Amino acid sequence: MIVNVFSIGSAPPNAIAEAAEPYGGCTFVVEPDDAAALASVPVLQELGEVVVADGVDACVRALGGRVPAGVVTFADRGLRLASGLARHYGLPGLSEKAAEWCSDKIAQRERLNACGVGDVPTAPLRGGVFPAEVPMPAVVKPREGAGSEDTAFVHSAEEFRDLMTQLSPDRPYVVERYIEGVDTPFGPLLTDSVSVESAVDARGAVRHIGMTLRLPLAPPARDTGLVFPVHRHSALTGTLLELAAAAIAAVDFTAGLTHIEFKLGPDGPVVIEVNGRLGGGLYRLMPRVGTVEPVGLATALAVGESLPDAFAEPTGHAMHYYAQPPYGAVAVSALPSPRTVRGVPGVFGADPRTRAGAPVHWRQGSAGRVYDIWIAADSLAELDQRRAAVDELLEQTTEWEYER
Repeated sequence: MIVNVFSIGSAPPNAIAEAAEPYGGCTFVVEPDDAAALASVPVLQELGEVVVADGVDACVRALGGRVPAGVVTFADRGLRLASGLARHYGLPGLSEKAAEWCSDKIAQRERLNACGVGDVPTAPLRGGVFPAEVPMPAVVKPREGAGSEDTAFVHSAEEFRDLMTQLSPDRPYVVERYIEGVDTPFGPLLTDSVSVESAVDARGAVRHIGMTLRLPLAPPARDTGLVFPVHRHSALTGTLLELAAAAIAAVDFTAGLTHIEFKLGPDGPVVIEVNGRLGGGLYRLMPRVGTVEPVGLATALAVGESLPDAFAEPTGHAMHYYAQPPYGAVAVSALPSPRTVRGVPGVFGADPRTRAGAPVHWRQGSAGRVYDIWIAADSLAELDQRRAAVDELLEQTTEWEYER
C-alpha cells in the first residue's frame, strides 16, 4: 500500500488513489487539526482506507503491523509527517531538516542564502512591526502556507499599517524584499514568474521535467493561473536549471518532485521558494501535453524506483486558469455552468469551486478562486486568444456582490 499524508494540495484524491493501485491501494492519513482535509474524509473513504492521526507514533499504531511500500504527500503541510513516516519505515523521503527547509519560509531562506542560492533579505514579522532589515517594497506572506494565501505587497508604511488590520493576529508571517521584475522573453501572455519542475530519485539523480510560467497576478498578490510548458529560451534556461539544481542540493532534497519558483529580476533569476511537492494544476497539464503523469511519478519515486533516462517531449501548451474574484468582492452571486464554459474553443475542463451566493475574500489567495478552467492550444498565441474568450464569457455571466 501507499500512505498518502492528505491535505488539500496539488493532486486530487482520485488521482492519488489511482497512482497507488499498482502498490496495493492507498491509505490516506489526515491530521485531526486539518479542517479542510477532515471535510474530505467521506470522499477519501470511497477511494481507500482513512486514518485520522496526529504524529508519527499515532499513525504507526493505526497502521498496526502493516508496512507501506511508500509514503507521499502533495501538500506543504504534509511534508513533516510524511518525512517522519518514511524515516520510521526506512523508505525514500526527506530528512527531518529537509522537511523543515521545505515548510518554513524563514528557515528555507536562511538556508538558501547561506548556500549562496540567492540573497534576499527576509525576516519574521513580530508584533506588527515592519522589520528594519528588509527594505520596501516588500512581500508579506505566511511563514507556512501555499497558494498566495494571506499574501500582499506593501510599498509604504501606510500600506503596511492597513494590511496589519486585515491579517490574522495569531498567525506567523514573513516579510521579504520584493524583487522587481523584468520583461520576460516568453511573450506578453506570461509574467516574470517562472518555476522549474523537477524529479529526484533516491539514488540522487535529478531530471528537470519542464518549466511553468504564471499569468499576471490579481490584486493584491493572487495567482490567476499557469501555463505548461514554456519552450526553453536558451540563454535563460541554462541559468534557471543550474539554480534549480543548486536549490535542490541546498535543501537536501532526496526523493520526490520539486516545484521551484523564480522571479526574473534585473540581475537575473532569483529563487523565491522551493516547494517539496508537485506544483498546483500540473497533475492535469503535464499529461495533457504528453510528457509525464506526475502523481504516478511521485508515487514511484516514493517506493524507490529510479528515474527514466529522459521524459517525453511535450507537444502543445496547456493552461490552468483561475477565475479569481475582484479585489473587494464579498460574494459571488452568479456563475456560468460548466457546460457553458466548456463550449469555449480549447477548453477541456471546467470545474466550479463554489456556488452562487457563496462568500469570497482575497485573503484566501489561489484557493479563493471560483472556477478552475483548463485550456489547451498548439501555440502560446492561440492559448492567449482562447483565454481571452474565456474572460469575455466570464465577464458576461459572472456577478459579484460588494460591501455596502
